[in-house]
Amino acid sequence: MKREVSCINTLAIFCYAKACHISPDILLDDLDPEIDQSADPVGFLSDPKNWVSTGIIVMLLKRLKTVLGNENVAFELGRFAIENGLIGHTRMMLIKGFWSYKKALKNAQSINDQYSRSKDLELVELKGNKAVVRLHWYPQQILSKDLCLYNQSILIYFPTIWGGRPLEVNEKHCYFEGAPYCEFHLRYPLWNRFHEIYSRIFTSKTILAATIKEMERDKALIQRQYDEVNRLHAGLNQKVEQLLAVQETGKAILSILNLEQLLSVIMDLLGSLCRIRRAIIMLVNEKKGCLEYIYGRGFDGEVSEGFREYRVSLHRIGNALVRVANSGQSEYFEDAVKSNLQKEDILLRIGMKTSVHVVPLITKARVIGVIATDSVETEGAQRDRRETFEILAQQIAIAIENARLYRRLQEQVAELKQSHLELRRAEKFSFLANLADKLAYEIQTPMTEIESFIQQLPERFYDEDFRNDFYQKALEKTNRVNNLILELLDLIKTKESQFEWSDIHGLVEKVLLIVSPQSNAKKIEIIRRFDPDIPYVWMDPDKMKQVVLCILSNAIDFTPEGGRIEIFMSGPDHANDQNYIHIEIKDNGIGIPESHIPRIFDPFFTTKMNGNIQEGTGLGLFIALQNIQDHGGTLEVQSVEKMGSFFTVMLPVKKP
Repeated sequence: MKREVSCINTLAIFCYAKACHISPDILLDDLDPEIDQSADPVGFLSDPKNWVSTGIIVMLLKRLKTVLGNENVAFELGRFAIENGLIGHTRMMLIKGFWSYKKALKNAQSINDQYSRSKDLELVELKGNKAVVRLHWYPQQILSKDLCLYNQSILIYFPTIWGGRPLEVNEKHCYFEGAPYCEFHLRYPLWNRFHEIYSRIFTSKTILAATIKEMERDKALIQRQYDEVNRLHAGLNQKVEQLLAVQETGKAILSILNLEQLLSVIMDLLGSLCRIRRAIIMLVNEKKGCLEYIYGRGFDGEVSEGFREYRVSLHRIGNALVRVANSGQSEYFEDAVKSNLQKEDILLRIGMKTSVHVVPLITKARVIGVIATDSVETEGAQRDRRETFEILAQQIAIAIENARLYRRLQEQVAELKQSHLELRRAEKFSFLANLADKLAYEIQTPMTEIESFIQQLPERFYDEDFRNDFYQKALEKTNRVNNLILELLDLIKTKESQFEWSDIHGLVEKVLLIVSPQSNAKKIEIIRRFDPDIPYVWMDPDKMKQVVLCILSNAIDFTPEGGRIEIFMSGPDHANDQNYIHIEIKDNGIGIPESHIPRIFDPFFTTKMNGNIQEGTGLGLFIALQNIQDHGGTLEVQSVEKMGSFFTVMLPVKKP
């Protein structure tokens, strides 16, 4: 909206309308978007400090003409403004201070500039008691003939301010009839000379009295505005305190995921912040199409069992709780007993007899329930407390939904754990069945050979070579079966993992001491490179010793005499967000064929051979992998034939 005309002019319009018993509402409809959106449009248009466009003045004058049925309203408005001092205190004092029409006309342009940016006022001629004045209107504005009449009227009647008679005016040219400007020929009655002289004598006193009177009015206005500012400031402080309390409350309840604990905390907070006497929470059960009781607080004695089982169909629109749940709109009953609540309504049955406030619990644009409270104040809940309650209700809805989702998640996790347990059992039975199959084969083969020797023994008992061969092979086969059984027992024993904070450096050193006889016998050089900053690790020392022992034993077995084994240990790489200990064991032995690498962790698969005879059980690396997985870590291998193998253990530093 353009700022072209002071609202001192719109103030005159509203005062004139009031004098004619016309409601200001008739003039206000659809004036301007800025005015329409104002909380107090009349107050805005009556404040001389504000400015509006000429279009608003034109529209107000047009409506005033239509209501009064008078085409000359704008002219009469000018006279009314002069006679009632509605042209502004400053303008009145200036005109009165000039005490003659000649001085007033000479300063007319400067006076005009204070109240209008819609035109220029030109004094063309001033001789004796005659003058010629032109109004040059700015063409880019919304203008009408009414503006010409209004200004013409003010020119005619301004001498009456110091007691003179109106001027005689003849409009020679009119902008609104095609001329380039409005031109007025003014004639000043000679009788006014007496009033000028009289005014000159008493002007100072009159201006002083008027100024004092105006200052008194301004003082009273400033005092009222000061009191209003103080009242608004106090109200704002109270609002800020409430909002801070709501914010802290929201943080508190949104951090609680246990539904029962949450509901108890909610009731405590409502009691302190909103001064409620009692409250119930009902949640929507979509499957059953009803509201059902979930929690209540503040009742005389315990909530009855019948009330705990209370359900109300979502189709009972006469029920206040259902109405709020269906509409998503709060309902407030200042006096529950005298309200339109039905006598059998649950709110009255549980004793809510003061003011009752029912608020929907809405989250994600969906009503999940309602909360109903009554106030401790018999005269009804204060408006600001009701507003606080409605703000809290939004956070309560989110908190309840979060708690319900968390409970559902816990139930799903429990179901998942049970399913996982059953799956593990099924896998274990499947593994044991497969294991039994392979075990039967692994034991049956050597036992068949032993049986064959035993059957031949009576006939070849005196054959020394046969007996020696039988002895060696039988001993070898029984040792293999015995080792196999021992490793199987170690695999399937039900000993629980015993995790503790342990020194991984010390554990590896102990294993190296255990394998030192084998490594020394083959003159194998063992190189250690340990990171001294590695912290203690959360592990089962026995299982980890079994892992390291298995890998080192294999490395020694497959490394030729005079070979080399390197052991590296490095700490976690926090820069890359990796919280793992790396244990790397590298040898320069015969390596593993590429086709065998995918199978080396399978049970009963082994590459340890003595000629055509299998030496290993094929369970060592299988057990090692299981132990590492129990720690939440990984075991990987890289190998190239005739160049050696490289095993990497990644172990979490912290508890899995």
